[in-house]
Amino acid sequence: MRPATFPGDQTMRDYERDELFRVLEPVARENLAQVQSLMADADVDALVVNRSDNLRYLTGYGPYDSFSLSAEHGAVVPREGAPTMIAAPRLAADLAERHWLADVRAFPTTKADAVDSFVEVLAELGVDDGVVAIDPTMEYQFSRRFEDALPRAELVDGGDVLYEARAVKTDAELALLDEGLAVAETGIEAGIEAVEPGVRECDVAGTILDTIVSAGGAGAYALPAIVSSGVRWSRCEEYPSTKRIRRGEFVQLDEGPMWKGYYSELARMAFPGTPTDEQRDVYQATFQAHEAAIDAIEPGATATESYEAAREVFAEFGYEDHFTDGYIGHGIGVVAHEPPYVGPEQDVAFEENMVVMIEPGLFDRGVAGVRFEDMVLVTEGGNEVLSRTAHPDHDKFV
Repeated sequence: MRPATFPGDQTMRDYERDELFRVLEPVARENLAQVQSLMADADVDALVVNRSDNLRYLTGYGPYDSFSLSAEHGAVVPREGAPTMIAAPRLAADLAERHWLADVRAFPTTKADAVDSFVEVLAELGVDDGVVAIDPTMEYQFSRRFEDALPRAELVDGGDVLYEARAVKTDAELALLDEGLAVAETGIEAGIEAVEPGVRECDVAGTILDTIVSAGGAGAYALPAIVSSGVRWSRCEEYPSTKRIRRGEFVQLDEGPMWKGYYSELARMAFPGTPTDEQRDVYQATFQAHEAAIDAIEPGATATESYEAAREVFAEFGYEDHFTDGYIGHGIGVVAHEPPYVGPEQDVAFEENMVVMIEPGLFDRGVAGVRFEDMVLVTEGGNEVLSRTAHPDHDKFV
């Protein structure tokens, strides 16, 4: 396995910045410039974000996704200039001392409605009667308060600019994704080594997570790690159980750690024992569909074309009724699943520097389940599979 590119000689100051802000300042600044350019094109005067992934993307700060802060924490992003961050007093004091943004404000805890803090900033910017884009995942009640507090403003969906920007990665983002993928691969490879008859699924999941955290991964998108075997995986039951792995059954291993605010993901199949002819057929159908979906990815091709390439292979093998319904892939970045999605009626065209996770699966209840997952970069002339971990038992199915 290629050695992970972990920073082993950080100064304490660099360590603290990485731990607190999740992504490096230059990455966030570049993302901010990209979003503000799209805001100008869409005549959006200001953007209000308050979910952790969007805060990480635009400001370099955001809590673990598993630690949900209240809706009152967030940032106001003007069409031009630096954002204003709004947080609880204790957090605001720390951010004001160490964050690169100059304007960090505490929302007053004595007020019943912290929306006032955001409205004050919008008024200072002179856009409280303009076009204000709202975080697409804002809590319903909080968004309704914005409607009441900004009667003269036009509120629009901020997802239009955010997801367009997030879909195409910068070189700095690609570097973080690749570092995170190295962490994911250490976890999956440790899980593969732990798979043997008699071992419980939950013990393998624990090995994966322990390896990821020990490598410096800051949490993961799935807790615990996805480990599922035999009849459970034929039903696509992703949560690991106390079931003991048996000889002669498929074992799914899937995980995605967070690394400096960005997620990476990887999935492999293990198979202790000797497969039957039917199991070889299911494996080959899925593997070839997986390869076909990747081969269809290039600039200008659509996500639906990638989906159709996989579907056609499953149909040739006679498994069209058993392959993954809906999406067979998704984008990845500051969250584990984000646009672009790969599936039917997804007419979005691939662009250079998009990154998608390809994972068509075949699930025949009570018989078998097989799914692989790889990180794929759209390049100028086609695509590049960034995942490096080999398929551990592939030779058994040739």
